[in-house]
Amino acid sequence: SRNFSGLEKGSGLPLTVPLLRKVIASIFYGDMLVALRSQTHAYENHRGDADAMTEKWISTIQGWIRDDKNYSAHDMKRRFYDIAADYATIPITRVPKVKVGVVGEIYVKYSPLGNNDLEKFLERQDCEVNLPGLKGFVEYCIFYMCVDDVLFGGKLAVKMGTDQLLNWLDSVERAMLKATADAGFYAPGPFKELVEKPHGIISLGAKMGEGWLLTAEMIELVQGGYGNIVCAQPFGCLPNHIVGKGMINKIRALHPDANITPVDYDPSATRVNQENRIKLMLAVAREKLDQPGEVQPVTAEQLAGGAPQVETVVR
Repeated sequence: SRNFSGLEKGSGLPLTVPLLRKVIASIFYGDMLVALRSQTHAYENHRGDADAMTEKWISTIQGWIRDDKNYSAHDMKRRFYDIAADYATIPITRVPKVKVGVVGEIYVKYSPLGNNDLEKFLERQDCEVNLPGLKGFVEYCIFYMCVDDVLFGGKLAVKMGTDQLLNWLDSVERAMLKATADAGFYAPGPFKELVEKPHGIISLGAKMGEGWLLTAEMIELVQGGYGNIVCAQPFGCLPNHIVGKGMINKIRALHPDANITPVDYDPSATRVNQENRIKLMLAVAREKLDQPGEVQPVTAEQLAGGAPQVETVVR
């Protein structure tokens, strides 16, 4: 197995490695920009400051990647602090707002085309949006091989190699999260802590689709203060219904304040119905925000009257 610290320059690894490092750097930088932009956009004093800052850094990072700069682990760890510090200069006024997390099938979760521009819709509802990053999904896919080795047996060299790669990614991730937190922003736990969250709820062997990661992200969001969650899923996606919608009741049992609503995205489902379902969830969230500690945890389904009941009378 190779030592993945060799992903740094001068390692003598194949020419594809620099490209791989650029891809990894782009994912980390992109996740950081999304997180910082979301946490400033909701509270900015001058509308458009967060978007302007994001465009500035996108252009800067694109220049780095084109010019073969700032994509080694050492450089990224320094640049994370520069980016976070720059966002911290945006004038904001923090007022109580509904905080909403978005999880779901990988395409529908991130694509505005797939989810009818869900993030913008939530922002128009005056919410702070938390969209867990792509880096978690990348690490989850690498983690596959470790789980396969434990559950089904496998080559030790493969497991050692994936362990080393995960350790390398973990070091970069922790630096990014620390830079985010040190600048005064919310930062979730690293992937190695995320792996522990589904224990007792769903097996790590559940790796179809987004697998246990989707469940873990919902738990992470609830524990981080983003208890209002939209679980976006394609209509009829069996894996997502199992690891997403199927785990909601268990999560609610463990975290009564969790306010989770699954939403199917499919051409046959109208945008109005999808948005109305989300608005019901937000109505519950706003009621709890206005009257903390007084409102009993209820779901959007309960607010809408719950599932139809059929009564049978035996005479």
